[in-house]
Amino acid sequence: MTDPTRVKSTTFNLNGKLIRGRNSESVISQVSKPRRVLKVLLCLVLLFGSQPSTVFGFGTFASDNALDPSGFSDLITNPNDFVSWGNPGSVITNITYGFDASFTNNNDIRDQVRLAFDQWDQASTTPNGSTYSYNRANGAQPFGDIRSIAVHEIGHVLGLHHPDQADLVNRNYGNAGGGLVVQNDQNNEVMRSWINSGDYNHVLSQDELTAYNYVYGSTDLNFTEVTTGTPDINIGAAALVNSNTWAQGGPSYFYRNNADHRQGGQAVSGVVTFNSTSATPMGFRVLHANWDYQNISGKPTKGFEIQTSGTNNPDPQWHYDGSSSRHFNTYANSPVGANAKDDLLHVWSDPEVAGVSTPFASSDVIHVGLEQDVWDWTVVSAEVQHPDGTSSSAPLLNVNQFLRTEVVGVTPDLGEADGITTRGRQLVTGRGLVLTNTTATPAELVEFGIATVDGLDLELPDLNGPMLAELQAKGLYQEFDLGSRTFDNGEELVLLFDGKADDNTQSIHLNTPELVGRELFVFAKTMNDAAIIGNFVLVGDTPVVGVNRVPEPATFILVSTAVVGFALSRRRQRRAA
Repeated sequence: MTDPTRVKSTTFNLNGKLIRGRNSESVISQVSKPRRVLKVLLCLVLLFGSQPSTVFGFGTFASDNALDPSGFSDLITNPNDFVSWGNPGSVITNITYGFDASFTNNNDIRDQVRLAFDQWDQASTTPNGSTYSYNRANGAQPFGDIRSIAVHEIGHVLGLHHPDQADLVNRNYGNAGGGLVVQNDQNNEVMRSWINSGDYNHVLSQDELTAYNYVYGSTDLNFTEVTTGTPDINIGAAALVNSNTWAQGGPSYFYRNNADHRQGGQAVSGVVTFNSTSATPMGFRVLHANWDYQNISGKPTKGFEIQTSGTNNPDPQWHYDGSSSRHFNTYANSPVGANAKDDLLHVWSDPEVAGVSTPFASSDVIHVGLEQDVWDWTVVSAEVQHPDGTSSSAPLLNVNQFLRTEVVGVTPDLGEADGITTRGRQLVTGRGLVLTNTTATPAELVEFGIATVDGLDLELPDLNGPMLAELQAKGLYQEFDLGSRTFDNGEELVLLFDGKADDNTQSIHLNTPELVGRELFVFAKTMNDAAIIGNFVLVGDTPVVGVNRVPEPATFILVSTAVVGFALSRRRQRRAA
C-alpha cells in the first residue's frame, strides 16, 4: 500500500528552474484516540487550560526524502531543512488561495475554510497565551468539523508535519531556552495526525505558534482569496483512496540551494483536497439560543453583554436584536483576550422603543439571541447595563446536547507514518441534554420543557414565547418537573433520553428514547433577584454537510461537479436579524 505521507517527488520546469513537487500526500485521518469523555464544557476549559511544563513541539517536512527517508526534518543537525513560503526575513509574504469548481459554492462552507486561513494569517502577531491547546471533544457527531480540518491542512501547505508521528522518530521539537530540543508529543495539537468526528480544533496551539515562529520568524503571511487566475493555494475536493481520510494537503517547492538540499525548499504552490468519499461527511452544526429578559430590579436597560465560549468566528450565523417595536439598534462583538482565544464578547446597545431612542423600561421584555457555528458553544457571562452606569447579572442557562462517547475496538498504535490507522470507532452510550451554568450568578430553574420540531424549519427569531404557546397548543411540547433547583457557577445536570451518564455526573433519566436524534425546541425559565429569563434553545439542527458517495457511472456526467464538492443537506437563508 502506498504510504500517503511519503513525499512523491516529481521533476518539472517552472520558469527554467528545477522544481521538486510534493503530491499533497500529507493527511489528517479519521482515527480515534482512547480517552475519557469530558463531562462539561467548564471541565474542558479547565482540562485543556492546564499547562505542560514545556512547549511540546512541532515537526516539519524534510525537503528531500532521499536524504531523510523518515520524511521528517532533523532540525537540530540541519536547522534550515524546512519548506517555507517567501524569502527568509521578508516582512510580508503575499499568498493567494482560491476554490476550484470541485468545491461547493455554498458560502457557509467556504466561510469556514476562509476562517482557517485567517488563523494562519494572524499567526505572526498571535500571542501564545497561557492555554496550550483549544482542542475539545464533547461527543461524536455525524460530521467532521471542516474548519478544524482546513486549519490542519493549511498547516501542511505551510510546511508543518504531524507532531505525533514525528515523536515516533524523535523529530518533534520544542524551543527550550532559545535552542531546539526533542520533545514528546502532547497529542492535542492542531497538527496531530487525527481528529474525531464532532471534535473541534480551530485555534492554533502553542506548538503551531512556535513552529510558525521557527519557520517564518516575524514574516507576516498575508492570505488573499482570488476568484480569477491561478491561485498559489488551490482548494478542491476529490475522491481519495482511503475513506478514513478527511483531506490531504501539501506544497510544491524548489530547493533553496540545489547543491545542498538540506538548506530547505521555497514553496511555489500548494493544494488542499477534501475527500468527497469520506466515510463521514464534513461540515458544521450550529446552536441557536434566544433569550427573553425581564428586569425585576426596577432599573431600566440600556445594553446587554454576553460572553460566549466555543468559537472565535466574529460573524455569527445570525444575531437577533429584538422585535420591530422594541429592539437594540447596534450589535457588535470582539475577541476576549490572549488566554481565551475562542471567546467573544457580544454587545447589544442603542435601545429603541417605537422608533424613539430610549432605554427599555424595567417592565419591558427584551429579546436578544445568537446562532453560532459550533454545536456546543456556551455562555460564560451575561450582564445587563443600566443608564446609571451599574450592571446586573442575567441568569442564563446553557442547554447543549449530551453525548457520552466511548471508543471501542481499539488497536495498538503501530507507528505508521501515514496516520490512517483506525484505532477504534466512536460509540455513543448516553444521549440527552446537559444543562450548565457557567456564569458567575446563580440561576434558579423554575420551568423546563421540550418540543420536537423536525421539519418546522425554525430559525432564531422563532425561538420565543409565541412559538412556545403554538407548540403547546399543537401538543408538541412536554413539560418536565425537575424539582426546585438552583444552578450555581459550574453546576451541571444531565437529562438522559437513553443510555447512561458517567458515574460522577449528576443526572436525571427522562426515559424518552423517542427524543434521540430529533430537532428539539427547549425552553428553560430561570431567575435570580434581578431578572427572569426565558431561555429558548434549538438543539440538534441539521448539520451543513457534504456529499460523500461516488455516483453510479450512468449519472456521473450529469452530477460530477456536485459529487466532488460539498452540498448542503438543507439550505437556509442566513442573515443578521
